[in-house]
Amino acid sequence: MGALAAGPVPALELDAVCRAYRGGVTALDGVSLRVPAGRMVAVLGRSGSGKSTLLQCAAGLDRPTSGTVRIGGTGLAGLGEAALTRLRRDRVGFVFQSLNLVPSLSVLENAALPLLLAGQGTDG
Repeated sequence: MGALAAGPVPALELDAVCRAYRGGVTALDGVSLRVPAGRMVAVLGRSGSGKSTLLQCAAGLDRPTSGTVRIGGTGLAGLGEAALTRLRRDRVGFVFQSLNLVPSLSVLENAALPLLLAGQGTDG
């Protein structure tokens, strides 16, 4: 059997991700997702269906009970908090439902803030 072609590294990859909480509540049950670089994805569903949990696990804000999450090919499971913070700062854009924007900045400035914090320009 031949080796599979690697292809481009996806921007985000979840493989069999589960997230269970105390009391027997399972928010995610074996979710797998592959998002190619440059693509946008919308996550839709009823209240309580696991959308926020999915996004929090995908962004490294919460840890799955099992399964793997990779951002740009980097697995999140073995990363400490400092490394996770750097990865989120450099690779993840996230607007929470409650917004949490910096009130003294415009929408564009809020969107560009992670790039500036990572030392990257916003030109181009």
